[in-house]
Amino acid sequence: MSSLDSIKIIKQYIRNNHVFTLCTTCSLEDIWCANCFYWFDENQMRLVFLSEKKTRHAQMMQKNLFVSGSISTQEIAVSDLQGIQFTGSVALLAGKDDINARKHYCLRFPVALAAIQVPLWELQLQEIKMVNNQLGFGTKLYWQRD
Repeated sequence: MSSLDSIKIIKQYIRNNHVFTLCTTCSLEDIWCANCFYWFDENQMRLVFLSEKKTRHAQMMQKNLFVSGSISTQEIAVSDLQGIQFTGSVALLAGKDDINARKHYCLRFPVALAAIQVPLWELQLQEIKMVNNQLGFGTKLYWQRD
């Protein structure tokens, strides 16, 4: 499968889902995961999400911008399993980028209109590995930012 076919399948999978698991760390003894709703900006290959700065994962992200995570669905049949694992870096959004991304986020999740004061973050995807058993058992697709 070509890399263009792989990225097309990966993007479709990310677009069709809405929650990712975010994994953060500050040290070997200080790790944490959180589940976050996201809007996928496929042009910039980033996940945009809300999180208060006082949450445990946000406090850790402010100390270490490098994160990992996953997006997966819960399937009973092994032949239907799909999911991605990724690495990336996070940053708080501000200014016009915040305004534009927040519009997209709120269109996807209208309830977020009530959270206008909650900081909006971007997670720039750096590397993705997708397991897609629907393409054959054990099929793996890869993408990496240039």
